[in-house]
Amino acid sequence: MNKKMGCILIGVLSLVLVVFVFDFVRKNTDNFGYFQRFSVTINNESDYDIVSVEMGIVSGTEKDYFSGKIKSGESLRIKPELSLAGEGAVYLKYTDGRGVIEETIACGYTESLSGKTRITIDNDGVTENEQKCL
Repeated sequence: MNKKMGCILIGVLSLVLVVFVFDFVRKNTDNFGYFQRFSVTINNESDYDIVSVEMGIVSGTEKDYFSGKIKSGESLRIKPELSLAGEGAVYLKYTDGRGVIEETIACGYTESLSGKTRITIDNDGVTENEQKCL
């Protein structure tokens, strides 16, 4: 093997190593999730379907609706179509199959509507609300 082929081989192996390291860091940390468009994952662990979801800016008029069902035992990721000037918070209001309406804060503080939130709902309401938003 000559010197040129050796340099090409080292370059290709270095590139592959960098790709694997970047992929490992991306999968095992949430640092890159902060820069994605804001999304909410709803885990429905209740006995009832969730029949509607409303998200909006707290103290604002901006709202987005999801009218599909989230069946009992299912998870769904929603990316609300919201806009924000300045800073604010995002609320989530949902209605279950019994007609019970619950409201929670999906993102307590945001300036850019980015990041993600994971909300778990059971028969008693929201049991887990993990917010990683900016």
